[in-house]
Amino acid sequence: MARELVLPDAWVDQEVNITYIGAGKTNDINCTLRDVNERGVGVEREDTTSFFPWTSVVRIDRGHSAKRRRTARLVH
Repeated sequence: MARELVLPDAWVDQEVNITYIGAGKTNDINCTLRDVNERGVGVEREDTTSFFPWTSVVRIDRGHSAKRRRTARLVH
């Protein structure tokens, strides 16, 4: 069964997680998608508005990703 392709412009004003390349490494950001155009995506996080060009975007997932938490264990 073929699945319909969902384009990110359908997710404007929704929470997303963007994986991008910055400073030579892969990073991710939880944010609200505000704009999608031929140059890239505009996002908002807290009081900051940012633009990510398509050349730096690796993937966009709808919804926020949970951060992995590391717990320290004491070894006796």
